[in-house]
Amino acid sequence: MVILSKFFILRVFYGSLVTLSTIFVPGIVSASSADGKAMEGVALYQKGEFNKASEKFFEAQQEKPNDPKITYNLGNSLYKKGSYYEALQHYSRSADQKSSLSVNQRAKYNTGNALYRMNKYEESIEAYKQALELDHSDMDSKFNLEFVREQIKKKKEQNKSEENKENSKLDRKKKPKEKKPSSKESSKLKNNPNQNDLKKKTSEKTETAYEGMTKEEAELRLSVLTEDLKSFQRKQALEMKSLFTYQGNDW
Repeated sequence: MVILSKFFILRVFYGSLVTLSTIFVPGIVSASSADGKAMEGVALYQKGEFNKASEKFFEAQQEKPNDPKITYNLGNSLYKKGSYYEALQHYSRSADQKSSLSVNQRAKYNTGNALYRMNKYEESIEAYKQALELDHSDMDSKFNLEFVREQIKKKKEQNKSEENKENSKLDRKKKPKEKKPSSKESSKLKNNPNQNDLKKKTSEKTETAYEGMTKEEAELRLSVLTEDLKSFQRKQALEMKSLFTYQGNDW
């Protein structure tokens, strides 16, 4: 358990998927023409010349179409080229060619890597599980399995956060805004302070006048004051209008 924990801590530090499992080298003793081409493919692969390597593995596969090792190596070279879909096909084919347990297990592992690169996270998890069923001690499969699970978790949290932000924006749009007085209305209030003073004085007088009155007398008094206020406002409006009306002679 301690060794496993240290392994995961180290892998998490690097924060990336474990790379492909190693490719197979054909036996030298019983090497055929196809094996020779496969050997050339291995050498090119190790130099990082993946296009040429895939060509050599393809030529070797034409001569030995049922060799799981050559098919597997062709899948690796295609993976390195970024041709993940084609790589998947060859990994699957190598597993079906009565390959050894080792080849089959590595093919499943690399299938998980290819699926991850294609953003098929759930399917890649299943591939890593199959690889672990074939080899319970495969530390790379264990790490990649947990790594992809963590990526899925982060993606869900990110989607949830973005959804909450979007809902928050919609709520702010729905909230009614308080109507503020327009600049024109504010200007009128500033230019006509007498109206505010009159309202204030009228209110004060009304409160004093209401004391000792009956309800009917108070209502009558209020009606008279209201008419006086309306009359005053009309007078003020006419005066304000005259200020902005041209009063010169008509020519």
